[in-house]
Amino acid sequence: METFDQIWESSRTNSFSWMYPAAVWCGAGILVALSVIKNLWLRRIGKLAAIFGFAILATEFSAQEIQEKWRLRRAWADLHPAQMTDDGSSALTVDGANLTLGPLVYGFQAFLIFVGIAVVLSVLRALLRIRREGTMIDTSDECKHTEIETESSANPYHPPNVAT
Repeated sequence: METFDQIWESSRTNSFSWMYPAAVWCGAGILVALSVIKNLWLRRIGKLAAIFGFAILATEFSAQEIQEKWRLRRAWADLHPAQMTDDGSSALTVDGANLTLGPLVYGFQAFLIFVGIAVVLSVLRALLRIRREGTMIDTSDECKHTEIETESSANPYHPPNVAT
């Protein structure tokens, strides 16, 4: 026979507990995939849509997880009223802030994770671009011009410095 304290702890992970981490990991993967898009505006709009979309999705999934956690606790308490203590009964009725603020906290946390990933990816992209452009720049002080040895042509319409 389980006690209310055991149900309290075991209900923290329930059948909806996998959805919030899945939303965060999928959002991070989508942000990485969007980083390879060459079009600047398409990449930026895609990242903004992914950040807000997956943050909303993570908020919804965390709300479902928290509601299921409290539903399990309430169902056990309703089935076992003789085993409920005064502390257990008050814990079921007093802790309503978790139902209200919990999803918002988790959603904001997911939003910050996505923004952090997007910033890191943007910095990496800029560093790679600078490094790629840096390898193409000729740093020698003197310019080397090669001139083509050409024969003079008597034709007035012949372009200059063109080999014949």
